[in-house]
Amino acid sequence: MKNTPNHIAIIPDGNRRWAKKKGLAAWKGHLEGAKTAEKMIKAAEKLGIKYLTLWGSSYDNLTKRSPVELKVLDRVYGDGAENMLHSQDISRNGIKVSFLGEWSKFLSSKTSTSIKRVEAATRNNAKLNLTVLLGYNGDREMLSAINNLAGKATEESIKNALWTKDLPPVDMVIRTGGNPHLSAGFMMWDIKYSFLYFSDKMWPEFKAKDLDSAIEYYSSQDRRKGT
Repeated sequence: MKNTPNHIAIIPDGNRRWAKKKGLAAWKGHLEGAKTAEKMIKAAEKLGIKYLTLWGSSYDNLTKRSPVELKVLDRVYGDGAENMLHSQDISRNGIKVSFLGEWSKFLSSKTSTSIKRVEAATRNNAKLNLTVLLGYNGDREMLSAINNLAGKATEESIKNALWTKDLPPVDMVIRTGGNPHLSAGFMMWDIKYSFLYFSDKMWPEFKAKDLDSAIEYYSSQDRRKGT
């Protein structure tokens, strides 16, 4: 496929609304959303995507949800990290896994340990760089960067102070859930020239073929940076 994006960032919106539509508890939407995330990782690897960023939970998601939802989210991320740690696909396909954000403030010690283990085990992989944003808000990321800067700020120094400093610019942002907007300053420094693609499908409904469609649409566009 020509003109395939190097870096795709996904805002996987719609887990709770998907569950509500089906008469299910909100936390069941998160479990289904985790399954979709696994499918997208496999699809991205097959398509030759170099960088895939998934926004797992915002800072608000981890501070303003019910105790039941938070417990499920902790389980989702802990189980997900363990599954990746023992997955033959992750090691065989050279997938590097990184978690960025303020997740360590909110997740259990067991889940935090699993996350650190999978990061350490995959740090030398380089075929697909998978980044999961947890406890992440772009405005808090920018505030952290500014507070850590000393002296005169430059574009380079700001980028190097961000949590996402090791990631290249995002080529395409995909948001599911039918809401055509960005949220909470999402990767504000890295998406200034990104192509935005909005899907009406809830995240648990988003399939590999939908990712294909998004990339095909991206490939058909004439992107003009800065104009």
